[in-house]
Amino acid sequence: MRLRRTLVATLPLLAIILSSAVFVAPGSAAAARTNGALISAPDGNLFLVYDGVRHGVDSPTLLALGIAEQASQTVSQATLEAIRDGARLPALQNGTLLVGPNGGRYLLFDGLHPIPNDEAFNSYGWNGHGGFAPTPLLAVDASFLAALPLQAPVLPVERGYNRFDWGYCTWWVAQRRAVTWMGNAIQWYGNAQAQGYAVGDTPTPGAILVRRSAYWGGYGHVAYVEDVQGTTFTVSEMNVAGVGRLSTRTYNMVSDPPSGFVGFIYWQYGETVAPIYTDILHQEAAPRPMELLP
Repeated sequence: MRLRRTLVATLPLLAIILSSAVFVAPGSAAAARTNGALISAPDGNLFLVYDGVRHGVDSPTLLALGIAEQASQTVSQATLEAIRDGARLPALQNGTLLVGPNGGRYLLFDGLHPIPNDEAFNSYGWNGHGGFAPTPLLAVDASFLAALPLQAPVLPVERGYNRFDWGYCTWWVAQRRAVTWMGNAIQWYGNAQAQGYAVGDTPTPGAILVRRSAYWGGYGHVAYVEDVQGTTFTVSEMNVAGVGRLSTRTYNMVSDPPSGFVGFIYWQYGETVAPIYTDILHQEAAPRPMELLP
């Protein structure tokens, strides 16, 4: 009898959780997505619920997804077990690039930012250059995309002509990705910010590292972030071993941060949320597991 009372008490809460994670059939862009529900088990483990399935998730991944951990709802063990268990979400971090089943690309950075076209993708060097490989894309299903808060799109930037002197650090970075400002390396952070570029202190693929250094007469130094693994990241840079000489270096933001660190320059965002893309409007019949594309 006690089991029955527990079940009856569980059902209303379960219905609320599942209804908040159910997707409306495609009809209009506004009705096509509903964010997933974040729940906390009695033992503190977190789960993102979408398509009626719960997926284990860690705190750093939630940060990248743009979902506040404090918004989770604690549920009973009975409610938890009443929701079908699915695969745990892979560890994700800010700067991860996603691709949906229909080829739409997205940037994870405190939420889901659509990358609307090749011009936007190539603007920040994610397509690779000069022997450096493209940034990997993580393939995800449409249901997962629809569960995430949709943020402003990444804007394309015209590459234009490289106006910096050949062989210097500034020249290389302007070859590697779009740079629409001028100035010495130490001035880049402020100049980019003045043009509306996002900046911060988290390394992400495609970002520009800006740092001070006594070795360059106060001009500073810039490098392009090629790869990030947790707090460790690798940059490509020029004019460290000599003018025109290209090299790489790996840092760790905790144990071996860049000397004279100023910050990272990211990208420009649009002012409004982009239209819902076909990856979200047309879900696959059977969701695919996440996989890393080359």
